[in-house]
Amino acid sequence: MRLIFAGTPEVAARSLELVASNHEVVLVLTRPDAPIGRKRIVTPSPVAQKAGDLGLAVHKTNKIDDQALALIQEANAEKAIVVAFGAMIPQAALSRLSWWNLHFSMLPEWRGATPLQHSMMHDTGIGVSVFLLDQGLDRGMIIAQEPLSFLKDETAGQALERFTDVGAKVLLDALDEALEPMPQVGISSSAPKLTRLDAKISFTKSATELQRFIRATNPEPMAWANQNGEPVRILVASNPGAKPEFDTTHDIGEIFKADNNEIFVQCGNSSFLKLELVQPAGKRETEANNWWNGLKGRAKFD
Repeated sequence: MRLIFAGTPEVAARSLELVASNHEVVLVLTRPDAPIGRKRIVTPSPVAQKAGDLGLAVHKTNKIDDQALALIQEANAEKAIVVAFGAMIPQAALSRLSWWNLHFSMLPEWRGATPLQHSMMHDTGIGVSVFLLDQGLDRGMIIAQEPLSFLKDETAGQALERFTDVGAKVLLDALDEALEPMPQVGISSSAPKLTRLDAKISFTKSATELQRFIRATNPEPMAWANQNGEPVRILVASNPGAKPEFDTTHDIGEIFKADNNEIFVQCGNSSFLKLELVQPAGKRETEANNWWNGLKGRAKFD
């Protein structure tokens, strides 16, 4: 099948490689080169790089403008595939051919920019959907879906790679099977982009909720909390389930060392979060025990 592919980040590049190995990709749309890293080196998107490796025609654009529309028309494709393109597809393009979008939740749950992170955070709507793009935000007809689950201690970044491979297979199978699109059914929920402020931890929540929250915000924007007025990233934490052994009571947000020398935070619902890997402001990541030893005394997250 002759296809157009639109995508930008690494997960889209993984999908492009799988799609191109099974179908003829006649045009790749991706976002323009952008400054990356501390040195702000202008770098092609992962999709642009993968398309170059595969010898595919690439058009870099921030929007589907007249030039892009002309290229879409000239491509004479049968369908277009979208995986995290990062720009809206206007009606002028939608009217030219069918656009299929790979989405990382069980729609209509978690419509928006960060569906996988929200499904991990809330433990609902976990899976992948292929749907027919229209002018609404992730509201189009469902072509195929597959429910999934997260692995123990899996971060959003790790899950996204795995879900991408599963989703690409679901997409390829749907292309081969010519499935009839069906309306979305169920209660919708919103998954807006997560900001740094969204990633601030509230220790009034239970340890179970916070463990999911920390995994969902890793690697971006990364969960954090203030300790003595300075931000500390919480990279890895776990919910021990059983109450740790210790001698004194603690306030919400208080950090303490249990009798087994593991580091905990008092959370809501009389629960305890075990800290494993942290990163104080301006420093490298370190084991929680090493960080605790440097605090020298009673400590609490603000």
